[in-house]
Amino acid sequence: MPDTQIIKTPEMERYEEETGNLAIWKGKVSNNFKNWQEKKKKEEIKKKKSEILSLSREERDRVKLEDRHQKDVDKDYKHLIVVENLHKTYLLGTTAVAALRGVDLTIDKGDFIDIMGPSGSGKTTLLNLIGGLDTPTRGKIFLEGKNIATLKDNDLADIRRENIGFVFQFYNLLPQMTALENVLVPLHFSGKLSRRGKRKRGLDLLRLVELEDRSHHTPSELSGGEQQRVAIARAFANDPSLCVLDEPTGDLDSKTGVMILNLLRDLNRRGATFIAVSHDATVSEFANRVFHMRDGKLTTEGKIGGLKETQQMELNRKLEAEMNKEKCKSMIFRYLFSNQGKTSINVGDIKNSIPNPILLNLPEHFNDILHELIKENNLNGNLDGNVLNLY
Repeated sequence: MPDTQIIKTPEMERYEEETGNLAIWKGKVSNNFKNWQEKKKKEEIKKKKSEILSLSREERDRVKLEDRHQKDVDKDYKHLIVVENLHKTYLLGTTAVAALRGVDLTIDKGDFIDIMGPSGSGKTTLLNLIGGLDTPTRGKIFLEGKNIATLKDNDLADIRRENIGFVFQFYNLLPQMTALENVLVPLHFSGKLSRRGKRKRGLDLLRLVELEDRSHHTPSELSGGEQQRVAIARAFANDPSLCVLDEPTGDLDSKTGVMILNLLRDLNRRGATFIAVSHDATVSEFANRVFHMRDGKLTTEGKIGGLKETQQMELNRKLEAEMNKEKCKSMIFRYLFSNQGKTSINVGDIKNSIPNPILLNLPEHFNDILHELIKENNLNGNLDGNVLNLY
C-alpha cells in the first residue's frame, strides 16, 4: 500500500525560503521545520501580547497627557465619584476580553448604589476600579475631583487607605485577631491616633454595629452576621469618603442578610456613601439607586431577580417585616406611656427599648416609622434630627 503523499503548505514554502532547507525530506516532514513552526507560534503569541499591552500603555499615556493639558486631575466636581467612558480589557492567553465597554456613572455623597448583574457582566471589575484595586485600560475615574485612573500603585494605596472602605463577601477578617483588633488594623497604617485613641475609635465602631460586648471574640467565635458587622466596622475605621460592598449578603442566609442591610441603611442615613455589587435582589430594596449591568455596560433593560430567594421566601420575609413594624409601633407607644411628662426624648433611647430582632428586621428605617406616626396624627409632635419633640 503506497504511503500517503504529503502536500507542501504555504508555511512550508516560507520555511524553505527563510532557511534554504527542505520542509519535506524523504517523504517525511522535517524535524527542523517542526521546530521552526513551534518557534513561529511562540513569536506570534508574544507579538499579540505586546500589541495589546502597548495599546493599554498608549491609552494611559494619552489620558495622562489630557490630564496635563485639560487640568482634569483637579476638576471641581460636585459629585463624589465621576466615571467617564471606562473600559477594561484583560488578556486570556492571546485573547483580549473586554470586561467593561464604556461605563459612565456618577455617585453623590450619601448615595446607596446597587449594581446588579449575572456573573461575568463586569460589575466586580467596575467595583475594583472605583475602589482603586485595579487600573482601567481606558477612561477616567474622579474621586472628589482627582483622577485616580492614572495614579501609581503607591498613590492608589494611599487613596484606598484614606478614602475608601471595603466590605467583602467572605469578611476577610484575620483569624487570630479579636473583633477589636481586626477593626484596628487600618488605624495602624494611618498614624493619626494614639494607642488609646485607636482603641476608643475601635470600640465606638463596634458599638455602632452593636458588637461592643463581642470585642474580645475571634472570628471563629462569631456568627456569619457578626463577622460581617465587624467587617463593616473595620471599613469605617478611617472615616472613608466611600464604602464599596462586594456581595455584602452573599455568604449569609436571607434573614441575617436583611439584618446587615438594615445596618447599612442606618449608616447610610447617617451620611455614609455605599456602592454595592450583588446577585441578591434584596439589596436593591435598601438602595436609593439601582443599576443593572450586562456585557460590560450599565443598563436598565430587563429585570434581574435575586438568586437567593424564591418568591415565597421573599413574600414571607416582607410579611415578617411588616409584623415587626406593628410590634415596633406598639413598643414605641409603650415607651412613651412610661415616660409621660417628657417633651423631648432622644430617639436612641426609644430604640434601646425595642429588642434587636425586631429593630433589625424592619421594612423601613426606624425614623421613618416615627415620621409615619406623626403624619397619621398618632403622635403629636415633630422629629428634629435625633430628638422627638412632643406637644
